[in-house]
Amino acid sequence: VLNIGSINALSGEPNLLAYSVSKGGLQTLTRNLANAHGVEKVRINQLNLSWVTTPNEIALKIREGLPPGWENNVPTVYAPFGKLFTPEQVANHAVFWLSDASHPANGVVFVLDQSSPYGRNPQKDFS
Repeated sequence: VLNIGSINALSGEPNLLAYSVSKGGLQTLTRNLANAHGVEKVRINQLNLSWVTTPNEIALKIREGLPPGWENNVPTVYAPFGKLFTPEQVANHAVFWLSDASHPANGVVFVLDQSSPYGRNPQKDFS
């Protein structure tokens, strides 16, 4: 089993309190279920994602005022390497965690981010 969470489980943005709390709960659920079902050889892990450039996210940010192509020029305060994760990169990590290559990892919450998420969730403002 692979749950998909968010770095907001670790340090949420001010306007995402309920979302952050739910992702923190999922993280705890993942670890508890892994402990409960590991004896049955069921592995349960989680990917906590940072900002991913899905087509819907790109369109949403353009509607919110970012210029077209914004995802190719992300300020380093949000993404130290200047770009965000792609859905394909997330899929590659998911395939690994669901495969035998990650065995015997169980109860792992893997953070897919570019730097420490603790205390680093500024409001998304490109102006």
